[in-house]
Amino acid sequence: MDTIMKLFSPQYSVPASASFTVMRLFFVMTVVIDGGGAIPQLFPTNDTTIPAVIVFGDSIVDAGNNNNLTTIAPVKCNFPPYGRDFIGGKPTGRFSNGRVPSDMVAEAFNVKKIVPAYLDPNVQLEDLLTGVTFASGGAGYDPQTSNLVSVISLTDQLKLFKEYKNKLTAAVGEERTANIISKSVYLVCFGSNDIVNTYFSNPLTQLHYNVPAYADLLVKNAATFLQELYGEGARRIGVLSLPPLGCVPSQRTVRGGIQRNCWEPLNQASTVVNTKISSKLNSLNKNFPEATFLYLDIYNPLLSLIQYPAKYGFEVATLGCCGTGIIEVSVLCNSYAKNTCKDASRYVFWDSFHPSEKAYDTLVHILKYRSSGYTMKLIFSPQSLLAYSLFILILAIGGDYSISVPLPSNQTVPAVIVFGDSIVDPGNNNNIKTIVKCNFPPYGRDFTAGQPTGRFGNGRVASDVAAEIFNVKKILPAYLDPNLQLQDLVSGVSFASGGAGYDPLTSELVSVISLSDQLDLFREYKGKLKEAIGEDKAESIISKSVYFVCVGSDDIANTYFSTPLRKPHYDIQSYTDLMLNSATTFFQELYGEGARRIGVVSVPAIGCVPSQRTLSGFEEATKGCCGTGNLEVSILCNPYTINSCSDASKYIFWDSYHPSEKAYELLVNRVLDNKIDKFF
Repeated sequence: MDTIMKLFSPQYSVPASASFTVMRLFFVMTVVIDGGGAIPQLFPTNDTTIPAVIVFGDSIVDAGNNNNLTTIAPVKCNFPPYGRDFIGGKPTGRFSNGRVPSDMVAEAFNVKKIVPAYLDPNVQLEDLLTGVTFASGGAGYDPQTSNLVSVISLTDQLKLFKEYKNKLTAAVGEERTANIISKSVYLVCFGSNDIVNTYFSNPLTQLHYNVPAYADLLVKNAATFLQELYGEGARRIGVLSLPPLGCVPSQRTVRGGIQRNCWEPLNQASTVVNTKISSKLNSLNKNFPEATFLYLDIYNPLLSLIQYPAKYGFEVATLGCCGTGIIEVSVLCNSYAKNTCKDASRYVFWDSFHPSEKAYDTLVHILKYRSSGYTMKLIFSPQSLLAYSLFILILAIGGDYSISVPLPSNQTVPAVIVFGDSIVDPGNNNNIKTIVKCNFPPYGRDFTAGQPTGRFGNGRVASDVAAEIFNVKKILPAYLDPNLQLQDLVSGVSFASGGAGYDPLTSELVSVISLSDQLDLFREYKGKLKEAIGEDKAESIISKSVYFVCVGSDDIANTYFSTPLRKPHYDIQSYTDLMLNSATTFFQELYGEGARRIGVVSVPAIGCVPSQRTLSGFEEATKGCCGTGNLEVSILCNPYTINSCSDASKYIFWDSYHPSEKAYELLVNRVLDNKIDKFF
């Protein structure tokens, strides 16, 4: 039976295991924004107002609560140059040159521009009615984190919230208070101090926990807090992910070596916590269907700011603005700190740990338009999108197949556009410096004119077959092909790169085009289209094209099982979560670029079922055609390889990793048979 899966609801899950040889999987997702419905929403429709924004967390969203603590540790910033770009140029206790994310989120909801600290002695009734922050710099999900620096713990912040409710009730009555509490938006931001301070800076913690086990502790505490918050009446709760902690300036300095590189163990730990929190929020949404627990990814947007600062209008991403920028934070960033920059808007980071006001503003803007199934984007859109459907097809083999797959009547597809790995790379890797290439014989021996093109097969690959099925063209060229013509652009190209994966590390290991870089090439492609044929026609092509995404094999086969870089930090489930989070981000960005018909293809090992071998006309399914067929792939399958088969059509696999042209034709046709109409 076909299964309907809402992939872009704020959280989602997939079966832990599935046998594609015996199960027919066909997932179709339709998002319909109608001001309600079954999709959990943190953000209300345009005719609904938010009474207040209420915040819990650490220094990212502390507006000055620590000013009023007698903390023995230097976790304060109520002195210059902090706050120099804030209203009046005064330090407020915010760990920034200006406003922080809680302020910007409140403004985005048209509540107010500034969310004050609950412990601010000047807080007024109007402040209480429209929301406050209980956050305390240095706090964490782990109680030990707050104890180490004597700040307001997670449980104590919740106690302050209960006190806040009582003040509201005394001021405006129980009924109005209940209404404010239930309709407010809640922002939760913890975890960074747990990982940087309590775990990696404390050998005793590392003796008792490895990273996944410590992440489990954090997530358990987070879940307890969120359920208690729910018990107090909260119904719209957004939980911010951990950032890429290994790339903040102070950690580059302390742990990144002479070159001050990003320290990957910290980034990996952040990702482990993020995947587990995302999964837990998914469970909470199922257990409390009348509430929304929304995962807000800041890891990937901030990493993008750090990696590509110029794209976002920044000049410096490895140093903070304050002082030397390599270590100054809190009391070390003071009025005596020398060489503080004049213009913090040029910097991604204000001090050595906290982003600048401009960076925060950029991140919140990205969250508005990118997070969690486009709930934010659609709600913040100036127009009501009443029936906007996005089709995501996760396609796998199943049932009988027909070599001819007819398009629905009166339907045409202007272009087929592809992202992925070697299964759909027609030669992009030819033009980059990587060992993952195949632009030499015997690759391509059954292709047009018998020439190697960079396709990892004896002939055409899956993307070519798909383009033919949609009556677009028989050959889908590589975007980086130097011979590419305008007509090729108009009717579609492949951005795929052999060796790429959902996990950014997968592409990095073999120096190929990552998924995010493929998306950058797609943006460049859009620019070329608009320049050549005009904006209207280009946008029509982008929205009506069919997109295929084929990634993931290299993550599992290479990055996880063949290197020691991920396995010590992830079990299979958590690594799968990492891949799914990355995939979700990619699909959301692709949607944001205009794609509306997206097929995500999984190629099953049909050769493992003996009956399928003969039914499909194959004679050999346990080894490839090239050489011995046991190991040869890429540069090991070359003109000097002996014993290659004479007829690849008898083989399911061309080399030891990639299917033959005949197998691709079989797979693609069977995948699309009876499903092609779902794209329209």
